[in-house]
Amino acid sequence: MKYKVALICVVMWTALFSQQVIAEEWSPALPKTITLLHETKLYASPNENSFSGASLTPQDVQTAGAEADWYNPFFGIQKWVKIHTSWLGDQWVHIDLPEIGWLTPRDEFLDVSGDMPLYNKPEYGYTGATLTSQIVHTKGIFYRPMQSPTWLLDTWLGDKWFTPSGAMVIEGVSKVSPDVRVNLQGKASLFQAPSNQPYIPYATTIEPQILSAIAKQGDFYKVVTSDGKSGWVSNRFEQPADTETINIDILLKEKTSIYAYPNLQSYLDPVTPQTVHAKAKVNDIWGNTWFQIQTWRGDAWILHNEDTELNPNKIPNTNGYIDVFPKTISGDKTVWGRLYVVNLPQYEGYGGFSFTLQMIDKQGNVLASAETSVNGVRPNDDIPFTAVLDRFDESFTNYTFRLSDVKFIRSY
Repeated sequence: MKYKVALICVVMWTALFSQQVIAEEWSPALPKTITLLHETKLYASPNENSFSGASLTPQDVQTAGAEADWYNPFFGIQKWVKIHTSWLGDQWVHIDLPEIGWLTPRDEFLDVSGDMPLYNKPEYGYTGATLTSQIVHTKGIFYRPMQSPTWLLDTWLGDKWFTPSGAMVIEGVSKVSPDVRVNLQGKASLFQAPSNQPYIPYATTIEPQILSAIAKQGDFYKVVTSDGKSGWVSNRFEQPADTETINIDILLKEKTSIYAYPNLQSYLDPVTPQTVHAKAKVNDIWGNTWFQIQTWRGDAWILHNEDTELNPNKIPNTNGYIDVFPKTISGDKTVWGRLYVVNLPQYEGYGGFSFTLQMIDKQGNVLASAETSVNGVRPNDDIPFTAVLDRFDESFTNYTFRLSDVKFIRSY
């Protein structure tokens, strides 16, 4: 028994020493601002006996320091954090580790797939209530160093906290009215999330049907199928119903990409130069011609315009990253369309980019231009954009567009 106790003491001492060494060598940055989530006492020093007699209501405060191991859960649940005050100078607060973070207000809906235990405080104070998969409203997200973010939910029990564990959370969805229907006229993919990429070739395929929508994000709709399957659909990932039946052979002179649907995001594989047999074709809204062929992956689509270029305009390969498909110019000089992000510069992360959309004539002269930007883009994204031209004249005819001044924004 003495040996066991001694061994335990040695192990505990070694663990404590290791933690101290780690704390001296490295520690995460203390947030410059933290959010006090409830009324919090102020102390003159990191000692419970130094209570100043003052308290702060829930608010954001600036930090001035913290105890050495404020981030380490092995040294107690409550941690001492020094903050700035306007009337008492620097003071200390004694708060739970899961509450060292900052609250970012939100007023949006989440699509949560999985169980949602509800807590009175971040990660503790379980209410005994658990929500199952559904669309919920959040008032904010609480970010914490070295810990998972936690959401403040608006529930029938009042404001409660939810920290995902084994649940998938999709932010920024919109609820739709009960009468919204999605008409799938061809076979379509049913995705777990409304992500533009990557395309998942093994996603569930559902038959043509009319579905009731629960929520929306972009051009994706959250639906429940007739056989009870839940997921997200988009008409872009649906086989077109208005195809033209053909029976022709097409000579592919170079390596050619094949797609599950007639859109650039549903990439499957390349095929080597060869002659393929096409049984159907369709034109997309941009004027591109797609042919359906039989492959080892089953029926697939190839983009095969006569001029081999994307229509109505493939931005010249001066930037090497983006294809732009402008569509309409309205009376207020607004251009809308879609951006297909072929790639991103190496090491730029998943940020966004700003750019100038130039309207040009056949000689390349600039007729008008518009500056705009998009956020949160990634390779293979297909996202909508709008831009307002600085001028537009009815004399502008036979124009096309190009990009200039593309500036990528790092996400870190």
